[in-house]
Amino acid sequence: MIEYDSPASFRGQLQRGRGAAVRRTSTAPGAADAVYECVITDTRWDRQVDQRDSYLAGLIARLDLPLAPIQQHLLTYDGEDVEPVELALQVLALLPMVGRLDAAAVLRGYAIDGPHWSTALEAIGYSGAMKLPAIWDGLADDVIANRDDTQLAQAIWCDTEPWTTFAQFQPRVRRIIDELKASRSPRPARRDTPPEIAAIDNEDLVALVAAGGSERRRALGELGRRGDRIVFDFAEDPALRNAAGWLPGIPQALHHLGPDALPHARTWIGSGDDTLVAFGERVVAEVGDRGDAPVLLAALHRTVVAGEWCAAEVPARGLGRLEIREAASELMAAWEGTVHSLARDIPGRASGMRAA
Repeated sequence: MIEYDSPASFRGQLQRGRGAAVRRTSTAPGAADAVYECVITDTRWDRQVDQRDSYLAGLIARLDLPLAPIQQHLLTYDGEDVEPVELALQVLALLPMVGRLDAAAVLRGYAIDGPHWSTALEAIGYSGAMKLPAIWDGLADDVIANRDDTQLAQAIWCDTEPWTTFAQFQPRVRRIIDELKASRSPRPARRDTPPEIAAIDNEDLVALVAAGGSERRRALGELGRRGDRIVFDFAEDPALRNAAGWLPGIPQALHHLGPDALPHARTWIGSGDDTLVAFGERVVAEVGDRGDAPVLLAALHRTVVAGEWCAAEVPARGLGRLEIREAASELMAAWEGTVHSLARDIPGRASGMRAA
């Protein structure tokens, strides 16, 4: 677990990927060590959507930092988990684009001999570093000479770079890609392919919800689109919820029902049932009025204190939509404190607030 520093501190802002840290780099004590730390330990809260490679590469270029600490980390880490080196390799792949050609030698060397060499190749393919002669010239020969067919087959993603380009002039790579594609079993034709959800009548949709399975979510969404108020009964039925206490499809259904869902939503918020509370808060955030502001403020405060950053986006969006001035300080505190980069765009996009 990452321990994040105060959002008011340089290190805390850097961990969160904030622009405020960029403005402070030239004067902040220990800036270089903090940048290295974020490259090596990766402080992203959600690796799927929180991007840091270009942010950190820009800081390294801005401060003209030596790459020795990053190179040392790559040389000494020999664990099986790729995550501890993934961000460092992504940063190295971008640095030559901002004039740091010394990064090319480090990245190329790791792609040839490093334990997570395939991840380095992915970074090269994704970043566009393939265009750089210092990285690209002779890379395929050196990589392939050091690997047997089994190792290559485990690393190759058939339709991604740099493998698709390697295959154009490396017979071994071409053969392995062809074998991998041929080994993929074609998907069997489904004999029970369900009809288009919009063609099913309400009674059968209700039966699909009751039966469970992969069609439940779609059936709920369609019932909501049709304005069928049975959605409220399903939302209140604990027996339909999954192991996490959630009922996929209900949020979409309630979204379609719009203002018609408000009376139920306001009741659910005071029910003491966490799932219903969450459903209710989503509805009032989307279509509630200014009278719902205290509920949304309380939800924002609760989720921020708990560090539930994705959940905090819901009340933040609602408060921004309603332009609740009394929420400005709470929203700004949440905006500054969140460790989820994507969440920082929510209140700003909804209300016009901008910060860094």
